Amino acid sequence: MLSRASLLFILPIFSILIIPEISNAEVYKYTSVTEGVKAPDLNDARLVLVKYHTDSQNIDRSIEIIEAVLKEQPDNVEALNFLSRVWLTYGYAKARTKEDLILAFSNGVEVSRRALQLAPDNADAHFFYVANLASLGDAKGMFSSLFMLPEIRRELDLILELDPNHAYALGMNGALYLFLPGILGGDIEISEIYMRRALSINPHISSAKLYLAMNLRKQKRYDEAIEVLLDLVRDKEPSFYPDWYLNRKYAIFMISQIRKESR
Repeated sequence: MLSRASLLFILPIFSILIIPEISNAEVYKYTSVTEGVKAPDLNDARLVLVKYHTDSQNIDRSIEIIEAVLKEQPDNVEALNFLSRVWLTYGYAKARTKEDLILAFSNGVEVSRRALQLAPDNADAHFFYVANLASLGDAKGMFSSLFMLPEIRRELDLILELDPNHAYALGMNGALYLFLPGILGGDIEISEIYMRRALSINPHISSAKLYLAMNLRKQKRYDEAIEVLLDLVRDKEPSFYPDWYLNRKYAIFMISQIRKESR
C-alpha cells in the first residue's frame, strides 16, 4: 500500500501574513462595489497558506481566496494548480476522517483535471493531479492504490518528459520506489538516485530529505541518515516553512530512533 505521507511533495511558497479577523469571503463579497478594497489574487492565498501550521483554518481561508479568483478567471491555470495543491495540503494537515481525506483529495483531482484540460502540457498540473490521485487511492485503501499504480507511473514519467528537472516529481518517484514492494517494482537503490537528484535541484525540500533518510536507514547506513536529518533540522532556507516546521519535529524523532536502532 502506498504511504500517503510519502506522496506529499509540494511547491515552495515564500510569504508571511497577518490574518484578518473576518473571513476573506466576506471581504471579497463587496470588492466590485466597495472603493479601496483590493480584488483577490493568488498572493493573498499564498500569504494565508504559509501560516497553516499556526492555524489550520488558514487552509480554508486560502481555498476561499483562490475560489474567488477563479470565479473571475475560470481559465487561470496557475490558480487551478494552486487550489489543487491546497486541497492536497488540506488532506495531510487538516482532514481527520477517511471521508474528509477522500473529499479533499477528490477535490484536488477534479481541480487538476480542469487545469489539464486547459494546459495538457503543464508539468505542475500533472504533478498535482498525480499527487492527489495517489493520495486518494491510499485513502480509499490498498486495492485502490494498486489499481491506480499504472496511471501514477505514467503520470510521473510524463512529468519528467515535460520537465526532467521537476524536483517534486523526482522526489515522488523516489518515494514510490522506496515504499513499493519489490514485486511491484520497488527498488531502494533507484529510490536513492531519484531522491538525491531531487535534492541536487532543490536542496531545501524537507520531505525529500525525510524520505532519503528513510531510504538510508533501510540500508542500515545510519550515520548518513542522521546527517541528512540534521541537515533538515538546521536548514535556514526551507522551501516551504510550514512543512519544514512539521517535518523538523519528525526528523528529530527519527534521529533518536535511528540512534537506538544502530547501537
